Amino acid sequence: MRYDQIVSDEIEQHSVSPIDMLGIGDMTSEYTYLKSHQDSYIRTVRDVDALFNNDASSRHVLEIGSFLGTVSISLKKIGYAVSSCDIPEFYSSPSLRNLYESNGIHFNGLNLKHAKLPYESNSFDIVIMCEVLEHLNFNPLPVISEISRVLKSDGYIYIGMPNQSNIGNRLKLALGRSIHNPIEEYFKQLNRNINMVVGLHWREYTLPETLQMIRKMGFNPVKKYYYIEKAVAEKNLLTAMKMMAKKILYLYPPFRPSQVVIGKKDKVPVFDFWLTEANS
Repeated sequence: MRYDQIVSDEIEQHSVSPIDMLGIGDMTSEYTYLKSHQDSYIRTVRDVDALFNNDASSRHVLEIGSFLGTVSISLKKIGYAVSSCDIPEFYSSPSLRNLYESNGIHFNGLNLKHAKLPYESNSFDIVIMCEVLEHLNFNPLPVISEISRVLKSDGYIYIGMPNQSNIGNRLKLALGRSIHNPIEEYFKQLNRNINMVVGLHWREYTLPETLQMIRKMGFNPVKKYYYIEKAVAEKNLLTAMKMMAKKILYLYPPFRPSQVVIGKKDKVPVFDFWLTEANS
């Protein structure tokens, strides 16, 4: 299966028919963002298809935080039944809703903090959540509980996100610098003319933390690994030297910038979560 070609073709559609989700003329940035994450999209599509032995028949996928639809649409083209959701601010875009509709994907808009997932219990074979957990500015456990609810008894949760323990963060801390978003980006997030409404990373996780979280929420980890997206070759000598240093450092997996955790639903733990505006 040419996953790279499927994903690449879908991304290139955004250069032909841009979306401009927030209506601020940000089409170029959207395309640039998709290109920068192309490798991770290919990784996700390949991983999901491998879980089901390249057999998409009767498999139903839910992608939370589906954004511009690259993963969802790629999986749909392979043969999966796909549902997707993202924040109401994105859902309000007619061009984005049309993109999903034209590809036969049921698309919902919701804020994970305030709503239960609008899907029946035991209805999905896998729930994908890539580049989402780190953007949540509230306790994620009720979200994971909802994911467990909508998954079938043998369903999977697929999490892809930054690795908090990566070498870049370690070096920043060693130099006394913050590993969090710059304060200036707080102001950008509140600027209606900048596409950064969910751009901040409020809480990144290490791999052991992620494993601990999904285990306590009833998932048995079946696969976990650190990940590096392909580096773009540069002619600049200094950049080339930096790239070489990174390749050496990345030989130690926990230094790598990204991580993937796949868990299989094993049980349904019962938690009486007390949810208030203060603790969630």
